Amino acid sequence: MTVRESGEMYLEAILVLAKKSGYVRSIDISEYLGYSKPSVSIAMKKLRENGYISMDADGFITLNESGLEVASRVY
Repeated sequence: MTVRESGEMYLEAILVLAKKSGYVRSIDISEYLGYSKPSVSIAMKKLRENGYISMDADGFITLNESGLEVASRVY
C-alpha cells in the first residue's frame, strides 16, 4: 500500500518523537507538527486502520513494522 506524503510526515513525526522521549501520544504529534488535535486524530485513525500504527488503551502510539519502514525511509 502506498502512503501519501502527509501520512509519511505523520509516521516520521512518530519516529522522531519516539526516539526523543520514548513515547508518543496524539497531543505530542499535534504540538510537534503544529496541527490541531482533531486533524491528528483523524490521521491516526487512518494510519491505524491501514496497519501502520498501533494505539494502546492509554493512547500511546507505536509504529508497526510497515509504519517503521515508511518512517525510516523518509527520515
